[in-house]
Amino acid sequence: MANSGCEDLRGQEEESFLYFAYGSNLLTERIHLRNPSAAFCCVARLQDYKLDFGNSQGKTSETWHGGIATIFQSPGDEVWGVVWKMNKSNLSSLDKSFAWVQKKMVCHWSIRRS
Repeated sequence: MANSGCEDLRGQEEESFLYFAYGSNLLTERIHLRNPSAAFCCVARLQDYKLDFGNSQGKTSETWHGGIATIFQSPGDEVWGVVWKMNKSNLSSLDKSFAWVQKKMVCHWSIRRS
């Protein structure tokens, strides 16, 4: 696997942020469509959350006509995904992509190497 983009984060905190991705944003090609600065950081697990498709309004994707991947708190469950390091200039495109999301989450995290 390629070197982790997380190693280059020190000293760039003001310009970059880490983004936990699941669903279609796991794919490099997909995340780069709107967020060209995304650099793979690591595979990650989000503890006490569960993956689901659709949302409380029943919104589906207009592109692939299916349920939109979402996560919700669920003690004891976990969601696997990846972490992308992204330039803050991409925040607006993420906000547009997830305009239907009612609540954005900030999760405290740590990276453990095995």
